[in-house]
Amino acid sequence: MTVFEGNTVAAAIAAGLKQLHRTRDQVEVEVIAEAKKGFLGLGKHPAQVRLTVVPASAAPATTPTSATATAQQSVATESTTAPTMPRPTVRTPKSTPTRQAKTSQATTSAAKPATSKAKAVAKPASMAVTTGPVIADTDQSKPATTSKTKSVAADQSQTPRTPAEIAARQAANETAVRALCDYLLAVVKELGVTADLDVDFGNRYATLNFDTTKQGLLIGKHGRTINALQDLAQVYMNHHGASHVNVVLDVDDYRERRAATLKRLAESTAREVIATGKQVFLDPMPSFERKLIHAELANNHHVTTFSEGRDPHRAVVVAIRK
Repeated sequence: MTVFEGNTVAAAIAAGLKQLHRTRDQVEVEVIAEAKKGFLGLGKHPAQVRLTVVPASAAPATTPTSATATAQQSVATESTTAPTMPRPTVRTPKSTPTRQAKTSQATTSAAKPATSKAKAVAKPASMAVTTGPVIADTDQSKPATTSKTKSVAADQSQTPRTPAEIAARQAANETAVRALCDYLLAVVKELGVTADLDVDFGNRYATLNFDTTKQGLLIGKHGRTINALQDLAQVYMNHHGASHVNVVLDVDDYRERRAATLKRLAESTAREVIATGKQVFLDPMPSFERKLIHAELANNHHVTTFSEGRDPHRAVVVAIRK
């Protein structure tokens, strides 16, 4: 039994059939979760299905055919499939081959597809650990790390080398940031907040500070509104060719005050864990806030920290260091 993901249930089933090298009638499908589109890209969850391969004994028996029909069918199949199989190492002679040569060539071509098919079945089995949408019970940080490594490598390969390329990227970044400002002001206006934006940006960062009289409404409870807007802004930049630019939204120095609060929370939680000997689960936080907790307690020799769960419900756990 293996779990697969996809944008839809049909896509998840198709991905599973492709990896398992089975047809639809050779597996049993159990839908675990339907796909959720979320709102503006937030809260999106893929569809999940569990595929169970039906044992060979449970497969429907084939209708017996006569020896003549079987022979004719095998000959037709061989004549149909043999020309399509690649034979890069075999050279076709210019002269007309004899009947024995034809028989030998047909035998060789029939043996090579069987070998290539066996190899094709064997290779995905070894690759199933690192490829495909299989959901394992282990920490989900490994695929994320792999994807992040690939994105960083791709970004480094696109790093401008000449002054002209650097100037062109900076101009593109400025255009994307200006468009982002107009977009965010339109979004907060729909929330009933009238604001202006002070922008500070460079080659790989953009800090947008809202100037408004409704700071509390824009920040939200525990910063949920401003964090959601920041996620939305990052997605906007990714879709406008500026994925290398890290976007930070702030209002009334909220980020600085929030960082001080998280540091105090980390220290008090560490003291509680040391006193009780029991691990403590903190409230779910975005990744940049979890990093503050990890960094604050990194040098504490009595406790250790790690994250559990999946965004947006991923949280920091503080436990006794062993």
